[in-house]
Amino acid sequence: MDLHHFKSFDSYADAIFDAQARVFLLGSGGGGWRISRFDIDGIDLQQGSAAVSNVCEAVCRSTHLTLLLSQPSPCQAWLNGAPLNAAALGILAPGKGYVFRAAGPNEWISIALPVDAELFTGDGLLAQTLRRWRSTGGMEKTDPLQWGALREAALMAMTPACPPAIGRRLIERRLFDLMACRLPNDRCKGRPSSSLAWLCDATLTVFRERNENAHVEDIRRGLKISERGLRDFFQTCFGMGPGHYLCLRKLHDVYWDLASGEDKRMTVADCFLQHGYPYSTHSAAQYRALFLETPSATRNRFHPQ
Repeated sequence: MDLHHFKSFDSYADAIFDAQARVFLLGSGGGGWRISRFDIDGIDLQQGSAAVSNVCEAVCRSTHLTLLLSQPSPCQAWLNGAPLNAAALGILAPGKGYVFRAAGPNEWISIALPVDAELFTGDGLLAQTLRRWRSTGGMEKTDPLQWGALREAALMAMTPACPPAIGRRLIERRLFDLMACRLPNDRCKGRPSSSLAWLCDATLTVFRERNENAHVEDIRRGLKISERGLRDFFQTCFGMGPGHYLCLRKLHDVYWDLASGEDKRMTVADCFLQHGYPYSTHSAAQYRALFLETPSATRNRFHPQ
């Protein structure tokens, strides 16, 4: 078992095993960040917790299919804008981008299955379903009892008293039971390209290609939707409008730049301007409200004079 406690959200994001992730704070960054990782006879389990509201942009590794379970109520969490609870299992397909959002303190468990594992071969229900999930991803409606049984199996497999081989068989058994009792998903209405999952994946592609140079119009053209459709999509998946979210990302880019300290001659004001965020008393106050310190304090904390 690898157990890590983090003082910052960026270290927490780097520790997520099965995805390339960036975490953006939606509230003040105080509180604990924790991730535990377990190798259960070839299945990678992670249990994470965050003390504050956040958005996590994640692109899953091509080597694993990841199943995501949020904590039971009252936590409010969404994956690609769809509620993530005991009635839904998050399916993170290899290579695809996803947006996880939590309103308040949250915990989650991920089950990462290697795509070259024997589980994916054969004509049985388990193998066929895993291959379909590997191709499509998204959200799977579940029986809450079977969802709870899978979560309990994962928690039991993490205990030191449980041998890895037994833990793996327990997870596979509960996963099969969940598939056998799964509920039919609602069919997507309209064009397939307008689904929230597709829009999230395409938006993260724009962010990766444009980085801090991304503008609202770049995203709208990339998604081929109207301005109103773009606003509705961002409110659903990111919890705010596109302009507001881009400002939030830029503010985090300022934080990461100050923390890295690659150019020691750059002033705080220049760092803000470099990321397209005008430096003012208001922007400094927004920074302090989010990161609980001034921009200068961030730089001095990581790179004391």
